[in-house]
Amino acid sequence: MEKQISTGLKVWLWVVIVFNGLGAISNLTSIGQSPLASIIGILLEAALIYSCVLIMFKTKKLGFKLMCIVAGVNALYSVVSVILVAVVAGAVVGSASIGLASGLVGAVLAVILAAICPLITYLLMKSQWDMFE
Repeated sequence: MEKQISTGLKVWLWVVIVFNGLGAISNLTSIGQSPLASIIGILLEAALIYSCVLIMFKTKKLGFKLMCIVAGVNALYSVVSVILVAVVAGAVVGSASIGLASGLVGAVLAVILAAICPLITYLLMKSQWDMFE
C-alpha cells in the first residue's frame, strides 16, 4: 500500500516549491550584481526544494530535517548580511548605532521568516509523523 500524505501538506509543499523556485530564478537573474549572494541564495533555494521533494514523494523525515537545517543556515546568513548592511549604511549616514538598531530589527524578522516554513510543515506533518521513514 502506497503512503499518502495529507492534502494540506501536499498543497503547502507545492507552494513552498513554487515560491522557492521563483526565488532561485530571481537570484539567478541578479547574479551579475552580487555573485556570491546569488549563488548562496540559489543553493539554499535548491536545498529547500529538495527537502520538500523528500517529504512529498519519498515520505522521508530526512526532508524535514534538511528543511530545518536550511532554515537555520538561511536565518544565520540573513542575520549576518542584514546587520552588516545596516551598520555600513548607518556609518555612511554618520550614525552606526541607528544602523545597528535597524539591523537588529531586520535580523529578528529574518529569523522569524526562516522559522515559518519548518513550523508550518511540522504542524501539517505531525498528525501523520509515524508514516514518514
